[in-house]
Amino acid sequence: MKYYKNIWLVEVPQYILVIFVILQFISMLTYSSGTFFDPLNHGYSFTRNFLSDLGRTESFSGNINFISCQIFNLSLIMAGCVFIMYFINVHNIFVLHKYYKLAYLGSILGIMAGIALISVGMTPSDLYLSQHVLSAKWLFRCFLGSSVCYSIIIIRSNIFKNNYAIGYMFFAFLIFSYIILSELGPDPKESELALTFQVISQKIILLVLISAVFLQTIGLKKLRH
Repeated sequence: MKYYKNIWLVEVPQYILVIFVILQFISMLTYSSGTFFDPLNHGYSFTRNFLSDLGRTESFSGNINFISCQIFNLSLIMAGCVFIMYFINVHNIFVLHKYYKLAYLGSILGIMAGIALISVGMTPSDLYLSQHVLSAKWLFRCFLGSSVCYSIIIIRSNIFKNNYAIGYMFFAFLIFSYIILSELGPDPKESELALTFQVISQKIILLVLISAVFLQTIGLKKLRH
């Protein structure tokens, strides 16, 4: 079937995920220093700097953050475009299946998540904070809805093995937990401890997101055989 050979379902997402991770590390290395509580902190702190700090046009130290900003925001826009193409194509697998309506809903939410990710990359937090925060919130809410839809499909259909459903359900649970933590957890501006808690939580959910997408591409690749 043609959709099994669609590069937007396997090859491109896998390559972009690898490139995305590499660009995050490059952006961290080129960050012009400073945290919310310690503007004089040298370089990027893995436990006290949010990922969005990399996309600031000016770091907390007051220095221009041009290189890190360009690399980070470009990586988000690139990943968002790939997610959009992925979800535009992935629902085709379920066109002849009775769960195709749920797949459409999951893909619509996934496309919205991709758009939100692009929006995060286009709204540096030091220039457009309210828009940046709103985009980040909808990014995770849309991914949560999409992951729930596809978890149900995978469980009830025989297209994928159930271990992929378990992985996606676990992913959905962690996203939900992160949304609760970000909304009801400690304000990162209250103390360094609260900041560290929220920063580490953000990095964990990013790792989970990358792993979940990669897991699904592996499942789709196995459908070719």
